[in-house]
Amino acid sequence: MKYIVSTFLLLCSLLLQAGIVTPYPAIPTLRTSEIYQVSVCGTPIWVEAVGSGGMEDLHTARWAAQGLQEVCITAPCPVESWSVQPRSAGVKARSEGNTLRFCFEGPGKYYVQVNGLPFLALLADAPATHVPSQKDKKVDWFGPGVHNKGEIQLHDNQTIYLAPGAHLIADFVGSARNVHIFGAGSVDGRIRVERCENLCVEDIFIRDTRHWVNRVIGSEHTVFRNVKVFSHTGIWGLDGIDPVSCRDFLIEDCFIRTRDDCISIKSKVLEGYDDPSSRDITVRGCLLVGWDHADGVTLGFELNGGAVENILVQDCDILRARGNGRTGGHSAFSIVCDGASDVRNICFDNLRVEADIEYKNLEIILTEARRYGNGQMGSIKGVLLKDISWENPDKPFVIVGHPKGGSVEDVTFSNCRVAGKLLTGVQDADFKLEFTRGIRFIPGGEVKYERYPEVR
Repeated sequence: MKYIVSTFLLLCSLLLQAGIVTPYPAIPTLRTSEIYQVSVCGTPIWVEAVGSGGMEDLHTARWAAQGLQEVCITAPCPVESWSVQPRSAGVKARSEGNTLRFCFEGPGKYYVQVNGLPFLALLADAPATHVPSQKDKKVDWFGPGVHNKGEIQLHDNQTIYLAPGAHLIADFVGSARNVHIFGAGSVDGRIRVERCENLCVEDIFIRDTRHWVNRVIGSEHTVFRNVKVFSHTGIWGLDGIDPVSCRDFLIEDCFIRTRDDCISIKSKVLEGYDDPSSRDITVRGCLLVGWDHADGVTLGFELNGGAVENILVQDCDILRARGNGRTGGHSAFSIVCDGASDVRNICFDNLRVEADIEYKNLEIILTEARRYGNGQMGSIKGVLLKDISWENPDKPFVIVGHPKGGSVEDVTFSNCRVAGKLLTGVQDADFKLEFTRGIRFIPGGEVKYERYPEVR
């Protein structure tokens, strides 16, 4: 009897530990990966290949996950080398012949490479808590399959739902209030809106080859949460998410791999706008891959439309930043003021920069304001870099003002490390400083960031 009870309790324990896996439907008209097969807790997960071929492809496996996720990735040849990023997640993988195995607590986002093959993104969402009824006339409901709509003009109080297995070919355009775009479906297209209020985009996988994938101008109270963004094929202008002269903007828990900057915060003089400033913007908990000519996060180039203030970039992993660019090379994250904006009260907090950085660890510069601006120079004052780790000791930190304009002032490094070494001064890394004032190092990390009330 004791044996039966103990066996029953053991089985109950195993069942409680087992993860919940809900696969998303395959979309037959899209390209199935010929390289990877993925199963999670024994459940097959469809793997899509998106891109123009070869290393440009991003292979994606997407599902809803809760609890322990036991991942098995099968490659076309014996697995001899691999990486599972972000490294901060501490995932321990093991190879067995042609398979790579590891576990994580779902939901989660991981960027995997096997044997130098194209990258595989594992994108495990939290289970959906609110699925609107297909019969709800207040919801634009897109079910499994392909929907070619060309262009969707947004209107006030609109809800757009993309069910798992739905693939929408469309650009979202216009100006509206109280718009919610969400669901586990995918989009070939762009979001190009302005003067919106209370726009919320959640969970979708959006990809494009033409220009900035998500461009939001002159808007207030905007949220991008758990959005996956992929731009490919072209080079210039393929940014992931661009808030332009926006207020109260949250980018949270997103996966972004783009040809140009993953996230680019801008401020521009716009016809008909009284307040072109950018302020109260938070980027938090994102996984960023700047594929070709890209920073992970940048403020700039176009900072010529008023103040850029109260910006917080927090708890992000930056896996790659590549490309020469127009200032001598892209960096993991940056402020590039090419205009008249006053940039102030900026905080980069708890960022982890991995090794695939081609040119610079950091860039904070004032240009001559003529690459996008009209020659009128702005300023950069009050930047806090707190609890940041860079893996590259041989990449420079570039902080440069301009001889004909103002200096870069009051930049504080608090408890920051390069290749594990604590930054106590400019002697601890390759610093390139010109026309700067007030560069400080606080190894103990006692500085707090005072900012506006927390956004949503």
